[in-house]
Amino acid sequence: MISLWQTSRTVKLDNIPDQNGKVFLVTGGTSGLGYETSKALVAKNARVFLTYRDRDKYQHATEGIMEDYPEAKLDGLHADYLQGFESLADCASKFQQHKLPLHALINNVGVESPPDDRSADGFEPTQAINYLGAFYLTHLLLTTLKQTHQSRILNLTSLVEPTGTVTWDDLGGHQAGGSDYKMYAESKVKLFMLTAELQRRLHASGSTTDVFSVHPGVAQTGIFPKSDQDKLGARVLAAGAVAVGQSPGGGARSVLKVATDPSLAGLGGGDRHWGPWYTGAPMQPLGQTWPLCFTVNYDNYSYRKPINPLIDDLQACERLYDETLHLINDKASVKITGVPKQGCCK
Repeated sequence: MISLWQTSRTVKLDNIPDQNGKVFLVTGGTSGLGYETSKALVAKNARVFLTYRDRDKYQHATEGIMEDYPEAKLDGLHADYLQGFESLADCASKFQQHKLPLHALINNVGVESPPDDRSADGFEPTQAINYLGAFYLTHLLLTTLKQTHQSRILNLTSLVEPTGTVTWDDLGGHQAGGSDYKMYAESKVKLFMLTAELQRRLHASGSTTDVFSVHPGVAQTGIFPKSDQDKLGARVLAAGAVAVGQSPGGGARSVLKVATDPSLAGLGGGDRHWGPWYTGAPMQPLGQTWPLCFTVNYDNYSYRKPINPLIDDLQACERLYDETLHLINDKASVKITGVPKQGCCK
């Protein structure tokens, strides 16, 4: 993965409309892109719920935000994706107890090359956090989102999508040899496919909820330094992000545009993607998945067309949605209901 034009860009608050009266839920909001996104939203008068795993980090993050914006409307929700679906169900339940609308769910939390472990539900951690957790939390909150006029779901994808594949006989990564770049690329192309399929089903049902894919570029966040540095690939990606990545504030620009720009209403879907220009090779040379991608972190606000052909494969997207729903409900004590295809039932 190559990125040029390291910058010290920050969030441009002048580009964000006033968000008074709106409610946002940002996962992984204690650092990096999630922190910058949450901070900008409260600066524009939104009420923000951010999820956290570590309470000390949550306290530190809120103190930093409140120092700059003492009147910030900020709430925390505990969510430990590695503790399994039960933790996410509890998180969603606690949000719903507030009986508020939800104008945007921002699925920001993510990992790359974490330690080789398993979630409490037995899934490979990259799939558990980046993809399955986002799918589950989205559907837990979907009734609230659909009841909120022109609400939005944002899935943070990645420029590595061209190299992603789907392991159809192991969607949860039970049999994965390790948590590596291949798992990361797979999780991100699955998020693209989820965006495409869920948007088709919601629009067919008459819902005004939009589902967006957002690519923040390469940013100097904790995702790479927190990866398993015993892995060569993780060390290379971490060093590259430090050397050429943009600031978290720069990366958050695309997220904030899609979360707040009123002109994007009705423009969700997997074939529409916002973030810096990038390109990549949809191939796995020598039987391996390599980060054959390139970006210049330029023009974070523009529309891009995804590269991976899986994202435009209607049958593949439908299959992934249905099989993921079954996989999750087989493990989760709190079941979720999928959005039916037009003219059928689930």
